Amino acid sequence: MTLSFAAKLRAAGIEVPSVGVGSTPTCSCPPAHLDGIDEMHPGNFVYYDMMQTTIGACAPTDVAVRVLTRVLGHYPKTNMLLVDMGWTGVSAQGKEHGYGAFLDEPTLKLKVLKQEAGEVESADGSPIDFSKYPIGSILAFAPWHSCAATHQHANIHVLAQDRETITESWRICKGW
Repeated sequence: MTLSFAAKLRAAGIEVPSVGVGSTPTCSCPPAHLDGIDEMHPGNFVYYDMMQTTIGACAPTDVAVRVLTRVLGHYPKTNMLLVDMGWTGVSAQGKEHGYGAFLDEPTLKLKVLKQEAGEVESADGSPIDFSKYPIGSILAFAPWHSCAATHQHANIHVLAQDRETITESWRICKGW
């Protein structure tokens, strides 16, 4: 469709110096019919996110972004952990998909996001082993949409393979 539009513009005498297409899935799983495309604008290809896993653009292990959250409270009567990550820390996108996933803790899922806190429950309704998640412990959350989640923060910290050592910090560009 993009190439045919560029051809129509050229036929009308309008200069089209290059033709670019976007989308992470196009970059991740390029179709065979990209002849004539000069550039790609892949969106969140550098990070991926849980939305991209559901459409087959990547595997969960390819998702690079994590929002770290701390366990603030245990609520055994409601089988819930309280964490310090709300929609201001991860964005409210993907509610119907649990806002993302605790990839390292697949038995947990994010149930509710408040402004600055979240409620975590067990993924299958079974009792949470609260001893595995002491108050103050850190959980890593892979967001539904990495662009929206990273935009909630001032910096991104790039971690070494040990997932503890910060090797670089990138300032998020705000505004257009």
